[in-house]
Amino acid sequence: MKYTLAFSSRRRTLGIQVRGGEVIVRAPKGLDRQQIEDFVQSRKQWIEQHQRKQKQALEEQSVVIAQSGRVPWQGEWLELSWSRASRSRVLPIREQRIHVQLSSRVRRAEDEVVRELLQNWYQNQAEFILLARLRELAERTGLQPSRAYIGHWRARWGQCSAKGEIGLNWRLLQLPAAMQDYVILHELCHLRHMNHGPEFHRLLTQLLPDQRQVSKQISYYSAWLNW
Repeated sequence: MKYTLAFSSRRRTLGIQVRGGEVIVRAPKGLDRQQIEDFVQSRKQWIEQHQRKQKQALEEQSVVIAQSGRVPWQGEWLELSWSRASRSRVLPIREQRIHVQLSSRVRRAEDEVVRELLQNWYQNQAEFILLARLRELAERTGLQPSRAYIGHWRARWGQCSAKGEIGLNWRLLQLPAAMQDYVILHELCHLRHMNHGPEFHRLLTQLLPDQRQVSKQISYYSAWLNW
């Protein structure tokens, strides 16, 4: 079985992650390779099951940048279309549809330009919607970041630094509001616990009782990180 092996001096146990159909094995530094291989083979059925689920999710949740394609917004699909106009812009959403106007001066492939315009539009929306929600939840919980900003990542929905700075991926706007809150609260809890230990999960559960269920649900939408 093909997999990527990552050693860490901080790890004490073997772990397997399946992400985007790819298998990542994390191991303590210096661990015997045969022991690692035996561990992977013992989890073969589990790995293949997750690969099948992720493949199905990728197919079901695929973003399509094409005429009559689709892009996600707040947990719902929007039908995508575009046309030529005097200037390039994304028009307001209407009746579960989103329309992009392309300047007549655009000479590059239209789908590439539409993708860029949409990503810039999402990022601008995130500056208002996500940061406002972060401020609201920070005030409610008493967990205040030193700085908040919108990021652009393909492997995570958000992050919290040791300096107390919280970044939220603009792609969060594709998710349902409950999942957006989960990610924001997750990062806020890191202001108090910079790990995923029992105390971290205890705090997150206090703030969001169904956090473990939401955490499992959000993995279904990983395809929305990669367009």
